[in-house]
Amino acid sequence: MTYLDLLPAASSLFCAALSILILIRRQSDPGFLALGVGMASLALMDLANIISLTALLEENVLIWKKISLLGELLFQSNWLLFTILFGKTRSRTILKKWNWIVPSGYFMLAIFFIFLLLTDQLVTLEGPQIIRLGTVGRYLNISLLLIAIISLVNLENTFRSSSGLERWRIKYMLFGIGSILVFYVYTLSQRILYNAIDANSSYLMSTVILTADFLIIYSIIYNKVIERNIYVSRKIIYSSISLIAIGLYSLVIALLAQLVKSFHIDTDLKLNALIIFFSTLILIIFFYKESFRRRTKAVINRHFRKNKYVYRDEWIVFSTELSKKINTEEVCEILLRTLSERIFVKNLSLWLLDEGQSRFYMKSAHNLRMTKMTIKTDDNVLRHLHNISMPLSKSDILDNKELHPVSSELSLLLDRTRAELLVPLILAERWVGLLILGKVQTDEPYDVEEDYGLLRSVAAHASSAINNAQLFEKNLRAKEVEAFNRLSCFVIHDLKNATSMLSMVTQNAERHLCNPEFQKDAFNAISGAVDRMKKIISSLSTLPEGLKLQSRDLDLNRLIDHSIDRVFKNGFSQVQIEKDFGPLPKVRIDADEMQKVLENLLLNASEAVDGRGSIRISSRAKGDQVVFSISDNGPGMSEEFIEKSLFQPFKSTKDNGLGVGLYQSKTIVEAHRGRIMVESKPETGSKFSVYLPVHPE
Repeated sequence: MTYLDLLPAASSLFCAALSILILIRRQSDPGFLALGVGMASLALMDLANIISLTALLEENVLIWKKISLLGELLFQSNWLLFTILFGKTRSRTILKKWNWIVPSGYFMLAIFFIFLLLTDQLVTLEGPQIIRLGTVGRYLNISLLLIAIISLVNLENTFRSSSGLERWRIKYMLFGIGSILVFYVYTLSQRILYNAIDANSSYLMSTVILTADFLIIYSIIYNKVIERNIYVSRKIIYSSISLIAIGLYSLVIALLAQLVKSFHIDTDLKLNALIIFFSTLILIIFFYKESFRRRTKAVINRHFRKNKYVYRDEWIVFSTELSKKINTEEVCEILLRTLSERIFVKNLSLWLLDEGQSRFYMKSAHNLRMTKMTIKTDDNVLRHLHNISMPLSKSDILDNKELHPVSSELSLLLDRTRAELLVPLILAERWVGLLILGKVQTDEPYDVEEDYGLLRSVAAHASSAINNAQLFEKNLRAKEVEAFNRLSCFVIHDLKNATSMLSMVTQNAERHLCNPEFQKDAFNAISGAVDRMKKIISSLSTLPEGLKLQSRDLDLNRLIDHSIDRVFKNGFSQVQIEKDFGPLPKVRIDADEMQKVLENLLLNASEAVDGRGSIRISSRAKGDQVVFSISDNGPGMSEEFIEKSLFQPFKSTKDNGLGVGLYQSKTIVEAHRGRIMVESKPETGSKFSVYLPVHPE
């Protein structure tokens, strides 16, 4: 064994270790599972290569070379699956759609491997270092070349679809995997071109794999790529640099082959190929390094007077993203994520005012831990920030002696948020929030004109979006409180009506306690009040969102008569009752709810005449409607009160009235698609008329 044999051995060990690491940490993720199995297959390939290179018997050389080809086939197929699933939000759903394809593919691989071991059409040994491809071997390498090209295209599309921090996290892993695939394309093309496998090419492949392993390890340890869920956009890339590059490479190889054949040039170009590989890999990594690209842009901007940002495009991006949500928390998260992608800042946090409007608290954070600390809005630095209404850098704070001494609260805030820049969110000269940005990932300072200008524009838009979201939530809470208060009023009023009926029983009991008929009516009244209270408790326990009617066809005159009996206890009240019922068709109504309306109107009329006047109840049919009226000869109401206060909650002409009964009655009648009308003048009494459709739609 020579020192060169250490390369496949080291490569095999590194790939095996990487495989174990990936499978332990992300074994539940189908994409990373495929990546881990692919790394294990590479380890098998390198192990088989080193045994094949050191084997003494021709039989062993061929067997281990076949096993090496199996490793190639397995790592290619698994990495193809990885490149399809990586960065997809629903990788398991994709696999379920292919639930018959993936197992079938692996089954076919197993059958193919058995065939490879039993046939001599795969490879034959031609010399100490040369293995000639058979017919099956040639087609196998062509298939592997196609799989490698598809995998490269998938990787390229994933990389080009990513942006900002996501691209920064995944790029070294993708470069590592891509470099293996690129060199593998080169190796396969050489095999197909010369119809042979050069055993010494295994050393080059192992060197490439070792280099790529370091890139993948860097991505796993430093960027923690396997510990995060990476999702890229669904944008479809119609053009592919991979396909163009491979096409050009194939054309160049064909021309070189023709030159070699024509001029008998030495074909031992392995070292040159390795030099070309490393040079290309370094150039790609350097070119895709964000700091290099941004510095290049800065040079172009400076010398060609081009703006760093296209403000129209940036405004469209932020407007579109911020308009997607109305919830304050979601708006804040979208703002931070979009800022991170557009300005390439890793650490951001957003602070909003607390309920007392005197302190800021952390509402959302990006790549920072949430903290419960707060800071006063009247801090010296924050007052200065509010006055200037523009971004303020940490260095400006420390250099400005007028802002000294910096409070311990602010110092702690700057430290915990890794702050480099503070951006005020102000609307109509009042605080909305505070945006804190960390360092730019490229280690560039913030540009006073370009970055500050964009951030001021974004801050103005974000202030409005956050304020709108907060107002929406306040309005929602106000409606919930209003609904609760409305329900409470209805409950209190129903209890008041039940209490009024029981009060009438106790008042009449002094005179009629020994009357058997009174005792019977009193028992019925108490029993009815208990039943009513049970219904109230039941309605509270279910807490319905709105009035839900349980309508059925009923005799309205009978319901009116029953309500009169419940309120006035079969004549024991001193109120004079006059009934004038006309013939009515059956009406589709909710009996319990309409009885509340009748009892409200009857009790109001009874209280208006102070228990000593007269009340007239009438009913008539009018076309496809019925109308019942309840009139009294009480004091009546003013026109102003009718226009401004009647049917409004908590508005009443009675000293001890809640002002809820008519509001509740109007709500119930309108739920039946009806309407309630009133006629009243001071000192002449009042008349309430309820119009109901016979069959409401």
